[in-house]
Amino acid sequence: MAHTGNKHASRSAETRLRFIRAAQKLYASRSIDGVSLNEITVAAGQKNRNALQYHFGNKEGLIQAILDSHADKVAALRQQYTDSEDLHCLCPAEAAARVLVQPLELYIRDTPEGLFYVQMLSQLAAGNSVRTNPHSRSGLHFRSVPQLERLMNAAMAHLHESESRQRLFLVVSITFHSIADICRTFAGEDNTNRKQRAAMLEQVITCITALLSAPARVKLEPT
Repeated sequence: MAHTGNKHASRSAETRLRFIRAAQKLYASRSIDGVSLNEITVAAGQKNRNALQYHFGNKEGLIQAILDSHADKVAALRQQYTDSEDLHCLCPAEAAARVLVQPLELYIRDTPEGLFYVQMLSQLAAGNSVRTNPHSRSGLHFRSVPQLERLMNAAMAHLHESESRQRLFLVVSITFHSIADICRTFAGEDNTNRKQRAAMLEQVITCITALLSAPARVKLEPT
């Protein structure tokens, strides 16, 4: 019985993985709103139309599973980066920008499906997180990294809470859209593409640093 149970668990895990891989590729190459669950089921090689619902519950459950399949690895890369001695020499704004951007660059370089993840985040992250959009009714959860949050808070300490939220919305949107576009445009692994990719990602870091550190438009109330 135990052996049968292990075989069933293994088949179930394989089916979930096929759904995740098929869905993230379709969502990234087209759009999350432009792909039906039936298309994903066909792309995953499943004949049972109820299989997706069985494994994930609904579309939001599938999307959450895709995000979760990447989030721990990216968080681990961010943790490694925040432990770097070089980071302590930077101002909070640049440190936050580098912790946000560079681990994603490493993840995309080392993980073939990492670009799908970033392309999905470019569609989801800014509008569906209560941190950037308090009116969001989405049930999606985006993995927080305490060290990155502390750097962001330090970088935007000169801003009123509402303006800080507006800046963070723009930071998230600009970062994921820019990385997705840059990695798609300069996708080759020849020396020219690698140099162009690195140079453009440095420009993203410069842009995010400037956005985080720009003077407030709304003055803080005196305490």
